[in-house]
Amino acid sequence: MIISQTPFRVSFFGGGTDFPEFFREHGGATLLTSIGPSCYISIHRINKFFQFRFRASYAKTELVQEPSEFQHPLIRECLLALDIKEGLEITHFSDLPGRTGLGTSSSFTVGLLHCLHAFRGERVTAEDLAREAIHIERERVGDAGGRQDQYAAAYGGFIRLDFHKDGHVGVRPLTISSQRMGELEKHLLMFYTGKEKTAEPILRQQQKQTKKNEKALLEMLHLVTEAENLVTREQPISGFGELLHRAWELKRTLSDGITNDSIDQAYEAARKAGATGGKILGAGGRGFLLLFAKPEHHSVIRDRLAPMQEVDVHFSQCGSRIIFQAPDM
Repeated sequence: MIISQTPFRVSFFGGGTDFPEFFREHGGATLLTSIGPSCYISIHRINKFFQFRFRASYAKTELVQEPSEFQHPLIRECLLALDIKEGLEITHFSDLPGRTGLGTSSSFTVGLLHCLHAFRGERVTAEDLAREAIHIERERVGDAGGRQDQYAAAYGGFIRLDFHKDGHVGVRPLTISSQRMGELEKHLLMFYTGKEKTAEPILRQQQKQTKKNEKALLEMLHLVTEAENLVTREQPISGFGELLHRAWELKRTLSDGITNDSIDQAYEAARKAGATGGKILGAGGRGFLLLFAKPEHHSVIRDRLAPMQEVDVHFSQCGSRIIFQAPDM
């Protein structure tokens, strides 16, 4: 048996500039961090006594004879891309629900690829995993979206990603003191909206409207550098919330599905209770609401957003890793 652990991510700034439709003309950048909640994938050999050769357990269970028969597109294409012939059982566990704006699909893909490479006796770098996951998700499966999630899952940490016009992705871990990181964590709140749904329609609309959204995306790109400078140069941390608010105002113009009445009402209630900024994580319309506020305002914000469930925000420095491998694997 082999088990991988792959973190989810919180993207603060620059989402949308990691789409090829934008960065191939202007360059792009995102500022993000991996967080404690993670995706766990286990794989295990299946012997010849079973009536099936492959089994996958996630939200449902699939029993098939060949990888090409899997309905789950990411499982199917990962197995096909790595030319896995030997029968396997694949099991997925997660600390948080999928389709909620935390890059869960990419964490799944990166984690599964990591397990499969370990199964084949291959060592892979974070760069290898990120690039392969992008190939699986964007080319083989054809899902819409950018390229930050795969890098966040593979590398982990508090990082800036730069998307160059030629397709190269620069990964730069930010030099931030543990005290500064702790200060930032203490100002963040995250609430689950209770809505899980695919972001595909929103992402495809954003891609189609890239030229129309060019001015907003260019300003969002500029905010990445502003936020980086604020965090790394020990400027007052309160400015981070103000930048988040500006980025949220820009993000909500990118597509009709980014926000809705319930999200707007929750955000405004939090602002009135002391939050200086925030955003819906991911493409929008569902998932987790991230807020920035002084710690003394947190109890009032929690009261105003009840009964939304809160999730602790703890940064993680680890990317995808193999946490268990039995000797016979």
